[in-house]
Amino acid sequence: MADKINYEQAIARLEKIAETLEKGELSLDDSIQLYAEGTALAAKCSDELTKARLKITEITEKNGENNG
Repeated sequence: MADKINYEQAIARLEKIAETLEKGELSLDDSIQLYAEGTALAAKCSDELTKARLKITEITEKNGENNG
């Protein structure tokens, strides 16, 4: 599931997962399943942020070369 959604959708889903887990109303198995989904989404978000930082760095360096 984590591969088919964008960053904003992943963050929204992570928030829902956190809210659900914080309520403490799920069975242990369901909690573990949600936790696993959350960790996959967190990894996806981390990867997306890393890619965004690299793009920003490339753009900044490229513009610096053109202006300097």
